[in-house]
Amino acid sequence: MVFAWMPALAIYFNDPDGNQLEFISILEGEGNPELGVMPYEDWVSKKRANSIRQL
Repeated sequence: MVFAWMPALAIYFNDPDGNQLEFISILEGEGNPELGVMPYEDWVSKKRANSIRQL
């Protein structure tokens, strides 16, 4: 999932001991708070659409 206001990609998973962990990585580009939280695929689609519009 992407936190669009940062923007950052977060992946959640359980380790072998049953603890829930989060891996989070900052994405390139400007934050977009109005998008909230969204799937990564949607973030990539929106970023591509914005890049095409800027050409």
